[in-house]
Amino acid sequence: MKMFEKIGELKPDSLIASADFPFLKEGIGLKAGQGILKRGSLIIKAEDAGYIAGTTYITGSGEEENTEEIAGKIFGILTDDTDTGMDDSKDNIPAVCYQTGIFNRNAVLVAGENATVDEYEDNMRDVSLFLRNVQNYE
Repeated sequence: MKMFEKIGELKPDSLIASADFPFLKEGIGLKAGQGILKRGSLIIKAEDAGYIAGTTYITGSGEEENTEEIAGKIFGILTDDTDTGMDDSKDNIPAVCYQTGIFNRNAVLVAGENATVDEYEDNMRDVSLFLRNVQNYE
């Protein structure tokens, strides 16, 4: 091993806004076929579709592509980037979600056309996911 070898790199993001509230995490099985989901994606637990990002889910491809509105409950926020692939017939993809904590409002990602995290804030608060405004100092 070299004395000054660069082994890894820490590139902090602004997802976590504060450590004043405990963070609980849980492993889940994300619905396959959602593509690459980014860290900070809001995850919904839907009765018919399982764990998905946002409240819309695209089924099929090409001319047979359909966008379905899914009703469900907020489950958590994705801890890491996760590739769920493009084939929705595969098994669920293992992932981990934050179930509680304080997060940067501008870093939480919501899937869906014109969807914003503000629409979900009350429901997020009900499951101990809190949003704060964070000043960006870059």
